[in-house]
Amino acid sequence: MRRLAALILTTATLAACGQSEGSQDPLQVAEVLEAAKPARSPAQNATPPGDITPGGTFTEGDSTQKFQVNGRNVELDRLRSAVFEMTTDDKGAETRGTGLRAGDGATNGVPDRFGRLLVVDTRGGEFIAFSINPLIMRQRYPVPGTPYGIAYDGKRDIAWITLTDRNEVVGLDVAAGEPAEKYRFPTVRQPNTVSVDQESGRVTVTSGDNGGVQVISP
Repeated sequence: MRRLAALILTTATLAACGQSEGSQDPLQVAEVLEAAKPARSPAQNATPPGDITPGGTFTEGDSTQKFQVNGRNVELDRLRSAVFEMTTDDKGAETRGTGLRAGDGATNGVPDRFGRLLVVDTRGGEFIAFSINPLIMRQRYPVPGTPYGIAYDGKRDIAWITLTDRNEVVGLDVAAGEPAEKYRFPTVRQPNTVSVDQESGRVTVTSGDNGGVQVISP
């Protein structure tokens, strides 16, 4: 929490920001909008633990990810690298409300049991946690190595994040006021996606270029 005062971003209430491509958009990060991408992973320099089976493909997701967090609809705009709470206009149509910047190039997110949206900033090399209703940045933690995939273990409060520039996956304990690294494992090449079994805690990392599917038991 000691960094919190420096981390809360300016809030902007925006209407239909997703359709605006002009300079009037206060959360537009560049003249030309382009979603951040995973790093092209180097050759592996460590033996990945766990069970590995052949395969692994990757399909780029939509420019907007939708979530329900703390009873509210939330959008992660990958082009603007911003998180928005959704609201309704006077005709009852859903529209974007309050928005906050999510680093330099946010790509993926997942809700947690504390009513937060956990986000990876791929360009900035950071993990960011936003509370919802109201929208506030609660945590910001460096994860160098071009983070991309993220999954959340709600039973153990671990956020699993793949580092595509290092062929690694890191597990952060996010239950306290500031994240703390608890696990780090070498992975298959190009670890673009990760998932976690909520009962067993087993972590599955999938390569984005046929490098294999890896199952780790932390």
